[in-house]
Amino acid sequence: MESIYVKKTKKTPLINLDLKENIFQIKGPSFSEDILAVYEPVIKWMEEALPELKKELTCEFYFTVLNSASHKKIFQILIILNSFMDRGKKIKVKWYYDEDDEDIMEMGEDLTELINLPFELIPVVS
Repeated sequence: MESIYVKKTKKTPLINLDLKENIFQIKGPSFSEDILAVYEPVIKWMEEALPELKKELTCEFYFTVLNSASHKKIFQILIILNSFMDRGKKIKVKWYYDEDDEDIMEMGEDLTELINLPFELIPVVS
C-alpha cells in the first residue's frame, strides 16, 4: 500500500499515512474551502490499507484550527477506524490539543463519547 504525505499549509494539515512505518498523523490547521480534496484521499487510503493492518496502529490528531466541515470529516474517519477495530484490528487514538484551546479539547471529549476507540486526550504546553 502506498503511503500518503501531504505538507501542511495555512489552511490544511500535515497528513502522514504510512502503514509500513505504522504512522497515521493528521496535524495542523483544517479549514480549507475544499475539505473533500483534503480528506477523501485519507478515507480512500484507510479503506485500502487498513485491511492489511498487522499490528496496533496509533492514530494521532493535533489540530490548531478545526472548522465544522473538517470536524465532520474527522468524525467520519473515526467511524471508519472504529469499524476496523470492530473487525479485530488494533487501533487507538491520540487527540492532542493546545492546553489553552478549550474548543479542540471539547471536540475531543465529545468524540470520546461517540466513538468506541481507545481515545487519549493529550494537552500540549505552548
